This record gives sequence, structure tokens and C-alpha cells, in this order.
Amino acid sequence: MRMSTGFVRAARYDDKVRRVLFALLRNKGVPNDEILRAAAEFNKKVFEEITKRGIEKRDLVRIMCEFDITPDRKIVWKWDTLKIEHYEEAKEIGAKLSVLMAQLEERDKLLETLFNRLLKIAENLRTAASEIESLIDELKDKIALAGTESK
Repeated sequence: MRMSTGFVRAARYDDKVRRVLFALLRNKGVPNDEILRAAAEFNKKVFEEITKRGIEKRDLVRIMCEFDITPDRKIVWKWDTLKIEHYEEAKEIGAKLSVLMAQLEERDKLLETLFNRLLKIAENLRTAASEIESLIDELKDKIALAGTESK
């Protein structure tokens, strides 16, 4: 079987484990004292892991682990399947988002500056093209005038 706490504050995972186990094993013939023993064993192991990882009480966690029920109705945890997902406090995520937003704003300013420089270059090119066109027209007029004078 598999036990999963769902999302819960790290400070409250132990209550959730006990409730989930009672719900999962309600009709499986496992005695209540065995459920309580298994929950205590599980919570001790998880507490050690949470402490080792430095997970704060206010952080969200989701804890999953598989277990077997022996023929004599004992719960045996499959510790190799223990998985603790850690989700940081919203303030920490907010701080990281603030840094990312500042980087995006900086990038946007740089892009705006480059875009404005490109617009100036394009305007200069239009002006140069207009001057070239005027010179060509002037040259054509002079060539045409020279051609009519020689006749």
C-alpha cells in the first residue's frame, strides 16, 4: 500500500500521517495500537530527515511512502520508497521572483535602448536615401539638360 500526506505544513505532518493511516487501514483489520505504533515509527524517521534537510516548520511538504501489512497485521515500512517533497515558504519564493523581475526589467530597458538606436539608424538611412534620390534626380536633370543643349 502507499501512504501520502498530501500538502501539509512541516509542523503538522505527524497529525496528518496518523489520520491518513487510520483512513487507509480502517477496514483492513489492523489494530489501532499497531497503526499508532507505525505512525510513531514513521514520524520519527521523517522528523530526522526533515531536520537533516533543514526544512522549516512553516514550509509545505508532501510525504509519501509504501508499506506492507504482514499476515499478523503488522505494518512494515518500505523505507527505500520514502519521498519527501519540499515546497518553500511563499516569502522565499517571492524574494526569488523579485530578483527575476528586476532582471527582466533590466533586460527590457536594454531592449528599449537598442530599439531606439535602431530607429535612429533607420531614420538616418531614410534621410540618406532621400538625399541620394535627390542627387540622382538632379544628375538626371543635368544630363537631360546637357543632352538638349547639344542638339
